[in-house]
Amino acid sequence: MIVDRNTKIGLLVVIVGDAIALTMIMLSGPVNESSLMILMIVLIVMVPLMCLSAYMWVTGKGAVLIAGFNTSPKAVRDLYDSTALAKFVGMLVTVFSVILLLGMVSLILFDNMVLFTIALIIATAILSYGLYYVNTGNRFLKEGKRLQDAVISEVEKKRNRNIAIAGIASVIIILIAVFLFIASGSVDAQLEPDALWVKAPLVDERVLYENMTSVELRDHFDNGRRVGGFGGTEVSSGNFRNDEFGNYVLARYNSVERCIVVHHSDGVLVFNLSTVEGTSQQYEELRSKL
Repeated sequence: MIVDRNTKIGLLVVIVGDAIALTMIMLSGPVNESSLMILMIVLIVMVPLMCLSAYMWVTGKGAVLIAGFNTSPKAVRDLYDSTALAKFVGMLVTVFSVILLLGMVSLILFDNMVLFTIALIIATAILSYGLYYVNTGNRFLKEGKRLQDAVISEVEKKRNRNIAIAGIASVIIILIAVFLFIASGSVDAQLEPDALWVKAPLVDERVLYENMTSVELRDHFDNGRRVGGFGGTEVSSGNFRNDEFGNYVLARYNSVERCIVVHHSDGVLVFNLSTVEGTSQQYEELRSKL
């Protein structure tokens, strides 16, 4: 079988991108459970996207998957060279997703915000230019064709209006859901006979009293930045990193400055309750357990 140049390049980009990502994962050493979960989600989403876009790049098939093109009236779609369009969009999405994947892996595994930021800027610039290129100049129209030649029926016009309305409604629903999710969340701390159990979004930490080395109450605490966690309007929780502790687990109400810092054999856990008084009382009860 003869493999053309585009096929070789497409396969090479995917293979090299996946190989680099896999090498980074292997060199990262031990990974905590939350970071591993986030990494798995990223890979589950990104790798199929890369493979699908590479397939479009190589074969020129799959133009029906291109947003905007697939919802256009048939009379408009027939004016375009769908093969050339699919190859270009496939190339664009493949390069974009490979760069973004490497940036996200560097952030999740190595906590390297610089590499992630550079990758994000490059990927966004490539995608923006690609979208501009596709949507200007009528570059993918078949030779001798003009958009004015398309005859759109009333049925197709009505269908396009319904699609537009459905799209707008979906965006509104998603925005509302995101807002409700960000505004949700709570912290639950229980003192069991043998352990402290703290639960919050992306946090389910049970620390045995015998494994605690020290406990302290702080009136002010700097979260640092979120590495793999939840950053809502009410609660911040999950894996965080600051200059004092490095990576640690946080479960706190944002409006309450006072926090309990638990040093234990596996790291540091920082949490509080919904009030300053409740946090102080929890601290005294925890100290009595020790």
